[in-house]
Amino acid sequence: MRAIALAFYVFLSLTLLLIPAFLFYQNAFIGRIYPGVKVLNLDLSGLSLSEAKLILEKEFSGYRGYDLSLTFGEKRWELSAGEAGAIIDAEETARLAYSVGREGPFLERLKAQAKALIRGITLRPVVKIDRGRTLTILNRIATELNRSSRDGSLKLGPDLSVLEITPQDGLEVDLEGTLRRIEEKIASMQPGEVEVDVKVLPASVADTSSARAKAEEALRSPLILRFQDRSFGVEPATIASWLKFRQVPTSDSRTRIEIDVDEEAVEAFLQKLAAIINREPRDARFDFDPTTGKLIPIVYSQEGYSLKIEEATEAIRKALIQGQKELELPVEIIKPAVATEDAPKLGIKELVAVGTTVFKGSSPGRVQNIKVASARFHGIVVPPGEIFSFGKYLGPVTAAEGYEESLIIWGEANIPDVGGGICQVSSTLFRAAFWGGYEIVERHPHAFRVRWYEPPLGMDATVYIPWADFKFRNDTPYYILIESEVDEEKGTLTFRFYSTPTGRTVEMEGPFTSNVVPHGPPEYRPDPTLPKGVVKQVEWPVDGVDVEIRRIVREGERIIRRDTFFSRYKPWRAVFLVGTRE
Repeated sequence: MRAIALAFYVFLSLTLLLIPAFLFYQNAFIGRIYPGVKVLNLDLSGLSLSEAKLILEKEFSGYRGYDLSLTFGEKRWELSAGEAGAIIDAEETARLAYSVGREGPFLERLKAQAKALIRGITLRPVVKIDRGRTLTILNRIATELNRSSRDGSLKLGPDLSVLEITPQDGLEVDLEGTLRRIEEKIASMQPGEVEVDVKVLPASVADTSSARAKAEEALRSPLILRFQDRSFGVEPATIASWLKFRQVPTSDSRTRIEIDVDEEAVEAFLQKLAAIINREPRDARFDFDPTTGKLIPIVYSQEGYSLKIEEATEAIRKALIQGQKELELPVEIIKPAVATEDAPKLGIKELVAVGTTVFKGSSPGRVQNIKVASARFHGIVVPPGEIFSFGKYLGPVTAAEGYEESLIIWGEANIPDVGGGICQVSSTLFRAAFWGGYEIVERHPHAFRVRWYEPPLGMDATVYIPWADFKFRNDTPYYILIESEVDEEKGTLTFRFYSTPTGRTVEMEGPFTSNVVPHGPPEYRPDPTLPKGVVKQVEWPVDGVDVEIRRIVREGERIIRRDTFFSRYKPWRAVFLVGTRE
């Protein structure tokens, strides 16, 4: 306890001695620089601000500074302190010396005072330069160094060469940053070099080399497109018309050039190529051999092809980007609905329906047209559930296809035209489908009664593709084979349907007639091709009438369909040609 008490009394005594000494020290240097503060080798201890300023002005009155070298890379510019207007600011230097021990928290001030007193603190003078003069010099240097950034780009020359504008970063002298470096160096009171502070202005598009190499490779030789055993070459000039260059962002916030293709241009090329590659699938056609019950191929089936334009476009794009020189075209293989090899599986076993019409007395042109048109349907196989369309199989009706001129109904008259007699074929097919009990999807009667299709009245079907068609649906689970036969001696056209019997029976009711409209008086037309006094009848009168045919289709005892086929025929008057030739 006595030791603690002794220590306390010693501490208290020292404190009582130091406080008056500290207060005396602070009071002694009010308005004066603390002891131990120097500017270089000049001691400013105890001096007031004004005294320190006078001494500093006298000491550094002849100061001219040191020459500096400004550098950037291998470039070098000499800058003398005189050119920079360098001077020592005596007043600011005196204030700097006076601030020692007077700034910051209380303990920090005490530490600074103690350090100056015990070890001394040496300051550098405050050197200032003429910023305007120095900036003028730096602006001259900036004129040499500054440059704009240049983005890289690519384009194709007329000779298919790839022309490149290489990217270049821009440079811009940071005037303020360089000025600060000069001030710091001059203030160090040492000669030396100052590196000019230059900002790099990155080019937005910095990488073109990869795209150039890919473009050159793409144009080096033709691109070979293959399908099965066929190949199609795309020449470099065509490839050049497809190529384009696009900008792609990079991780360093710049962009690079990449090659791409004009998809619309590629698709236009592929559309033309598709016209060469594409083909419709072809169904097999058969004859039925009633002796053996087997099908004999008369037209072999063929797969169809359809070029996948969208997939092919993408494949070409990837090939050109990746440097491929060959690629297999994506082509959809379309299977025929009826394949030759499937004949034994079709279930075509026996005759299930027949339709016949008479054309005896027709003109040779009409007979020819019936023969040509009916042959279009011979051997057709109609799959289960499919809708048969007369227009689908008829094809073009032109002289080039073997058709001749014959009379057709046009408006209120019979006129000669290529293809007259085709409705004999559609009407006969209608009758076969009618008696087979198949669903009739579309059927149109003639506007006037036609003697070739009677009797019975109301069992005709006119066609005028594409506006009027004849269609029926194979609403059985079995395939149907259609065969046609033209008997020129008897003047008959017959269609036979072969399939698997369904047990259907067909009953027809009618025809039921109503709304009879009498024909008008005969018409006499002058004809300069006939001798005067000759009268020739070319049209015979027929009354107009509404006709209804009813059909009942049964499978066993069950009625599966009731149909009504309505026809309205306009009246047709007699027409006589009267000769006028002298």
